[in-house]
Amino acid sequence: MTELIPSIKKLRYLAALLLIVAAAASTELAAAPAAELGEPAPALKGTLFSGQAFDLKQMRGKVVLVNFYSSYCNHCAYEIGNLETFYESHRDQGFEVIVVGVDPLEDRHRVERMVGLYGLQGVMADDLSESGFERRYPTPTAFVIDREGILRSRTRGSKTPPYFAEHVLPLLRSK
Repeated sequence: MTELIPSIKKLRYLAALLLIVAAAASTELAAAPAAELGEPAPALKGTLFSGQAFDLKQMRGKVVLVNFYSSYCNHCAYEIGNLETFYESHRDQGFEVIVVGVDPLEDRHRVERMVGLYGLQGVMADDLSESGFERRYPTPTAFVIDREGILRSRTRGSKTPPYFAEHVLPLLRSK
């Protein structure tokens, strides 16, 4: 009988471990990104650094790039000039950029300053009133939404002119 006690303890331990792993897996599945390519873009609503309210749904008819950004990210610093250049050249064709800062709120001034220097619109992730996107993504991560509000592209990494030619220009050309 005393030989069974260690075996029972081991079984209880394994059962508890299995429950923990199963709970973690179900939590991870529940936290999967709601942003699926080919589907309507998730909700995104809040107040920009400029004080202007915005709602991604109200931007239908435009091609929108939602860019998750950190002021501490070297790749973000590299790409922001590319974002500005493309935005300035194509906003009259219905192109918009929303920069979502993922830094802690105490660093809002860093994000707001950088976004402002480049003439882009931005908001802090923690200030959004509604978001179907995750709170954070590896930075930079961009989502491109077409004129009908459908998510067409999700890209991690710096955006360069070839990126815009491949992912944004075709959407701007189709009206």
